[in-house]
Amino acid sequence: MPTPYIPEDRFPMQVSPGVQVIGNYYFNLMLITGKEKSLLFEAGVSGMVDQVIRQLEMLDISPDIIVVSHPHADHVTGLPGLADRFKHARIIAGTGAKNFMSHPKAVSALIAEDRFISRRLGEEGLTPGRPSLDAPPDVSRIEEVDCPARLDLGGDIFFDLLPSKGHSPGALMGLAVPDQVLCCSDALGFHYPGRDFWPLFFTSAADYLDTIKQIRALSPNIICPAHQGPIMADNVSLALETAESRALEIIKMIKDTPLNDEALVKKLFNISYKDEFCIYTKENIKNCAGLLVKRAREY
Repeated sequence: MPTPYIPEDRFPMQVSPGVQVIGNYYFNLMLITGKEKSLLFEAGVSGMVDQVIRQLEMLDISPDIIVVSHPHADHVTGLPGLADRFKHARIIAGTGAKNFMSHPKAVSALIAEDRFISRRLGEEGLTPGRPSLDAPPDVSRIEEVDCPARLDLGGDIFFDLLPSKGHSPGALMGLAVPDQVLCCSDALGFHYPGRDFWPLFFTSAADYLDTIKQIRALSPNIICPAHQGPIMADNVSLALETAESRALEIIKMIKDTPLNDEALVKKLFNISYKDEFCIYTKENIKNCAGLLVKRAREY
């Protein structure tokens, strides 16, 4: 296991009075609890659904709202199981997420990636409680919202939905108020805790960098990415600086390289496909490298 690995029995993790991180080391879901309602940010993968349900039952919480951060496989393939268990929950996503999830190419990729991730979780000792998906998530219950938007959880506790541009269509992040805990999903890149962020500017490098600036302007006390644990107060500034500088470094490398695109994609794959990133298929990460090359060339 990697050095900063957070064992399963540490979850749920209380990171502020109103925010807990549930799930496991690789896939984090954030639970925000108000006086009247509770909200779950992220849906994770199918292989962790039963783990999440157990943790919520232990807390005696049935979420009133489930927010899908963006429509990539590792953020939506847990939705069918969660939606089935919490039938009363309002399910929210950003504008464009449903179309992305329904595209034929996305459907096949979602299913294949979920199957691989379930197997890898089992290899890491996080045995899935159910089979991986054999059909795409049903989008009929998803309500798309335009951001910014404020969700009132009761008792002067709010969750502010904010646009998160540059990584994925229909992407959202959210700020828990008054705790000032930012649930940023993949907006800062893939989180190698205490070591690095790997940039994930899949739709626009300029928008991705603007989103990092937006996060900095929010002055969060704590940042909760979707993977590998929260970033606590003392480390927030360094994390933002690292995410921004790493993205600029990769953009510069891509634009300045004498390599052709095929060789460059191979180089980026070899740099990034290590440690926690190996929870995903090689094909997925190679495709990600190709998107980085394309978006950096456009920057």
